Order: sequence, then C-alpha cells, then structure tokens
Amino acid sequence: MMRAIQIHAAEQASVVKRPIPEPGPGQVLVKVKAVTTCPQWDLHIYYGKPMFIHQKSVPFPYPPGQPGHEMTGTVERTGEGCTLKPGQTVSAWKDPGHENPGCYAEYVLMDEKHLILVPPDLHYSKVVSLELTMCVGASIKRMKEMVGIENKKCAVNGLGPAGLIALQMLKAEGASEVVGIDPVPARRALAEQFGAARCYQPEAKEIVPRNREGAFDIAIDCVGYASAVRYIMDHTVEAVALFAVQREDYILHHPRLSVIGYPGHSREAAEYALDLIRNNKLDLAPLISYELPFEDYVKGVELLRKQEAIKICFIP
Repeated sequence: MMRAIQIHAAEQASVVKRPIPEPGPGQVLVKVKAVTTCPQWDLHIYYGKPMFIHQKSVPFPYPPGQPGHEMTGTVERTGEGCTLKPGQTVSAWKDPGHENPGCYAEYVLMDEKHLILVPPDLHYSKVVSLELTMCVGASIKRMKEMVGIENKKCAVNGLGPAGLIALQMLKAEGASEVVGIDPVPARRALAEQFGAARCYQPEAKEIVPRNREGAFDIAIDCVGYASAVRYIMDHTVEAVALFAVQREDYILHHPRLSVIGYPGHSREAAEYALDLIRNNKLDLAPLISYELPFEDYVKGVELLRKQEAIKICFIP
C-alpha cells in the first residue's frame, strides 16, 4: 500500500492509502521523491472552483494524488517497451492527466514519454517543478522566434512561480533588462534577487505608457485577468505573450501590438528548460517557500491562499 493525498470535497482533504499500481506497456512506476504545488490548480480544486471558465463544477471526490503534477523521483518499475531503467532519476515534463491518479503520492504511474531523465546529482528542489518550467519555456521560445528577446526591455506581469521563471529565462536570452510587476512586496524582492532591474506595484507611476519613450519592448503576462492584460498591453510597444490561464475575454486596443498565444506543451520546451537548469541560468530552488509532509496539505494550500508562499514542496 502507499499513501496519497485525496481531496474528497471542497475544503476537505486527507491522506489515504491506496494499492501501489503496476505499470502497463509504455508506463513507468515512479517512486516520488518530491512534488510541488501548482498554486492555480491547488487553490481552485481544493476550494471547489473550476480551473477553467468552460467547466461547470469540480468532480468530487477528486482522483487520489491530484492535482499534483510537478514531480521528481526515481524509476521503480517499468512496463513492456520502456527504455528507462530502475534507479534512474526522472522528472515529469507533462502531467498524467487530471482524470488519472496524480503525483501527490508515494508512487505514481506515468507514461514514459512524459518523463525526462535529470542529472542524479541535482537536488530535487532544482528539478521538481520542471513541468511548469516547460510550460513557461514554451512561451519564451515562441516569443524569441516571433519577435526576439536579445537587447530588449522586457516586463513580467505577475511574479508568482511562472513569472519568476519567465524573468530568469528572459535574462538568459539576453534581454537588456527585465522589469517585474506584482502587488506582493516579498515577490518583488525575490524577483530582484533573480536579477530584475526594477520591480513595481501594478499601476506605479514609474511605468511608462506605450506611447512614450522608455515603455517596455516586449512583455509576458502571468496574471490572466482582463484588467491586468489590458494594463500590460497599454505599456508595451511590440508584443505581449499571454501565458496565464485566461479567465475573461481580452480586448486588443493597439493594432500595432502583437499578441503571442500559448503554443502548448512540448518535450522540446522541457529540454530547453532543463538545459538552462544544468547551465546555472535558471534556479527553481528559491521558489519553494516551505517543505511539508503530505499530512500538512491543507496548511500548505492555506499558505498559498494568503500569498505567504510561492510554492510548497511536499515530501512523501
């Protein structure tokens, strides 16, 4: 038997015992070493709010281990046709699907194609959030291909986990400077530790409108609310990448501004992210505010709700 977190109903979660699954063809059983929160997923599901606007309700009880999907661990057993070997260190670069058991568990079944080998000498804190890093990397790669990043003044709207990753990627791609925007002082301070040239509260008077010299060349939105998207569009000249989950309709008021949509998950983006980690251009460890056992899941979600944590890392 193994332990797993299960959300039974809104604001009701506990640690349950489940049979350890057996891998089928193309599947890998991973012994989970660490798993981090994806704040949007955890806050929505735990409080019974659909993640996407087209969803009517959260289907409780939620599958055991869900919504955990940012995971690193070691290969325990493999099914027929797999090339990974027991004992190898892997991270998830794509989630197992929210209809399946998730990674808030001592063991999780993953399709081999959704796992990526990571250097065994890297501490788990540096690779556990690779799935989110892949997502952000997909947007950064598309921005680089479409409009270029090198020598440009960039903005990151929203300094949660995704924004702090985007900031580091923009710097790695040679941005002349990266400016952060967020209402939470601790997040602005962390962004400056990551190398942000400056950080501001939303609507700070120092942020220059797009029709004046000194406005942002390009920006990435990691907030997702229409008012926040409108604001960053009003202060960016060339292009805005929309990364955050869209909550409302957006209206484009500037016909000369390019809007870059999210290109989707890809192993290529995961490999891009892992390469930045290997080369010390991307550090995920400081995103982890607390390490907690599974039994403290509710405490961890509450820390996220109060914006007293960037990410929580659960250790089985």
